[in-house]
Amino acid sequence: MSSHPPVSQSGMLPLVMLGLLLLSLLSCGADLTCPPTTILTLDAPVIIENGTQLYASCNTTEEDFEELSLCLGNVCCENTQKDGVVSCVARVSDFEMRAECKMKLNETHECSEGREITVYKNPKVMLSVRNGNATQSDYELQCDVFDVAPAQNISVTWYRNNKTFESFMNSTEEPEKTSYVLGVNISREEKFAEFRCEVQLKFEELKPQHPVISTTHHLSARYAPELRTNSSNKTITVAMGGNATLLCDIEGNPPPVYQWTVDEQPMLETTNRLHITQVNRSSIYRCTATNILGNTAMRIVVDVEENDTTTDPPAMPTPEAPENCGLTVTPAEVYVKYGDSASINCSTTIKDAAIMSWEFAVGETSGASPPHVTWMIEKLEDFTVEPFCFVTLDTNEQCKMKPNITLYKLPDSVVVSAVGNRPMKEGEEHQLQCHIYNVAPAKKLSVKWYKDDETVLTDDLQSSDVTPLPKCLNDSTVRLCNVSSIYTFTVKKSDNGSPFRCEAEFQFGPAGPLVPPSMASEPYTAVVHYKPTIKNCPSYYAGVENSFRLNDLPCETDGNPPPAIEWYYNGTLIDSFKLLTRAESGIYTATAHNSMGQVNIDVHITVEYAPRFSCQMLYEVEVKDMLKPLCKPEGLPLPTITWFKNGKEHFSQHWEKHESGNYSVKASNKHGTAEHTFYLDILYPPEFTQPDTTTGVVVDGNVSLVWEADGNPKPEIQCNDSLAENVRASTVGRQRIITVTRATSTNAGRYICVATNKVGKVTRATTLVLQDKSTDLLQYWWVLLLALTAVVVLVFVFILKGRKKHGRYNFPLQVRYTAENGTT
Repeated sequence: MSSHPPVSQSGMLPLVMLGLLLLSLLSCGADLTCPPTTILTLDAPVIIENGTQLYASCNTTEEDFEELSLCLGNVCCENTQKDGVVSCVARVSDFEMRAECKMKLNETHECSEGREITVYKNPKVMLSVRNGNATQSDYELQCDVFDVAPAQNISVTWYRNNKTFESFMNSTEEPEKTSYVLGVNISREEKFAEFRCEVQLKFEELKPQHPVISTTHHLSARYAPELRTNSSNKTITVAMGGNATLLCDIEGNPPPVYQWTVDEQPMLETTNRLHITQVNRSSIYRCTATNILGNTAMRIVVDVEENDTTTDPPAMPTPEAPENCGLTVTPAEVYVKYGDSASINCSTTIKDAAIMSWEFAVGETSGASPPHVTWMIEKLEDFTVEPFCFVTLDTNEQCKMKPNITLYKLPDSVVVSAVGNRPMKEGEEHQLQCHIYNVAPAKKLSVKWYKDDETVLTDDLQSSDVTPLPKCLNDSTVRLCNVSSIYTFTVKKSDNGSPFRCEAEFQFGPAGPLVPPSMASEPYTAVVHYKPTIKNCPSYYAGVENSFRLNDLPCETDGNPPPAIEWYYNGTLIDSFKLLTRAESGIYTATAHNSMGQVNIDVHITVEYAPRFSCQMLYEVEVKDMLKPLCKPEGLPLPTITWFKNGKEHFSQHWEKHESGNYSVKASNKHGTAEHTFYLDILYPPEFTQPDTTTGVVVDGNVSLVWEADGNPKPEIQCNDSLAENVRASTVGRQRIITVTRATSTNAGRYICVATNKVGKVTRATTLVLQDKSTDLLQYWWVLLLALTAVVVLVFVFILKGRKKHGRYNFPLQVRYTAENGTT
């Protein structure tokens, strides 16, 4: 028994190191999962039509990130304002589209949110009809669907007389042409039916798209040839040498082909009527009607009535028979609706009538003796019926009279459809066709076209715009026909949604029915394609920042197909759902386009916003300056400004030097109010507190020269200080002091000081005079003398006031008395 050698720990070490290395590489890679505290929201549609504009946005609750981007297919947009929102617009030109939002948190971590977008394209549809297999179905309808994606989302619905009767979903994933075949039958009772197919794209995520509708086909019931009478055998009597018309009373759909034989010999006639002339012998005629569904035969026996050849004795001369033998048919002109009954009375005023009767192929008579005889038929369906009344006199003279019988049949249906499979476009010539099925007599038809119940055309079916079957109008034989009338017009935008209809009406003249028989089609609603227009779009518009979108504008578009509207700014496509900021005011261009064209309109958009301050906390102004807004707020409309100082409204024309302090400014407009507080420092130039002066000092004496200046900011005082050893300069507060110790003659002179701040400067001078000591003592004596004089004056005033209080008014005498007594 063999065993594997044990693996040493030293052998495992490389594997462990490799695992740690891979783990470290994975941890250093970008993490595509967002942290639990971070919300990354992608707003993008799940389905969109190919060739349209895709709008999407992405936002995040994360405030600290490096990059935020949104990619729509190959188009990528980045966030530049760091506000946590990025929007993007891209034209959808590929059937594979993905929206992905990425956020880079730092150099090693990023997260994303993505979504696959389903791109669809509406199909093109064409319906065709072919004859079906006789054993399975009357017709085969083929609905061809092509140029569509995704094909697996197709729903095909069949309509019969505007009612759904078949519907199914497609299972193929191939976007190429797909055909759907359906066999249909139409019963004899139904007579005809209208068919169409509708194709629709359906998605679970979205409501179904508008269906694409095929053209409508009008189909009649198909059936094998069958007799219209109860018997396949018929016998008629024809006078020797006379003429007759034989009717093969068989119908079918498709219309049958008729074959005639006489005494089993084939004939060339292929219609349902056979005209025989100068009949001189009895024969058996056979008519066979055949179509793809079968055949039916009819036998007609023609008996020839031979003239009596016996020799009679010579007849006595008789008077000439009156014209028409006094025959009258009532009514002489008859209009009968197909399938209705009819009767005509024949009478004569002749007394010697031997035989009086009717010659007819269908119907019967009553009262077969003069002077009255009536032809009648319960159900008239023979368009060739030509009965005539005849009377044979005793002299063998014969008179005939034939009434005018018009058998008319209203159409099985009257349908309006467009000529060709193309849309109705504004400004182009378009044609509508009025189909009139199974009608007779076509020559008597008039077609009226209506739009919105107003007559736009009356067609007598004689113009080149009519497309009847070739023999319906040119052949004298009356037969069931399918005819049509075409209405040609130049399409207008106002035609959109208008109902068009046609009405087939028999024109029989005054002798016809009081109300002309007619049948109208169902309305055909016109769908006109026209260029787009933009209305209710203002030339100028003001919106509010961060609450206004281009989509909020009252602009409305009109056009068919419904136009898409796009907004451009400086030639760049703009997301109309994006909130605009103050920096985005300008001229925007709205473009509406569809398959018919494009229209542009410019809108001047002003983005308004509430006031906001971006001001300093300290401002400086110079005294006496005019009051002006130091701190200008932003805002649109321009805000009104109110000044406050220490909480009270303040207004001044000029700044005063002692008005420095705390101020606030309030700005207001219709969107809000903002307030800013700051300190206002009022600057003024320096001012000395004393004028120019002169000061003396004795030799060896001490003196201090003082200059004091006020100003804002605090002025700096500079003097032409002497550099002598006994001179010292100092600054105390706002004072500049020059002290001279043990003055000498060199210290005498003019001392000049300049006070300076950033507002201005001022100069003051002090003159220092050197004096000797005697001069100085003399100055002291003068001072003492002045002081003694002041004391004397004060004493004198005091004494004077005291005497006034005691009623003494001889002050001059008292002065003199005291002077004489030597008192002072």
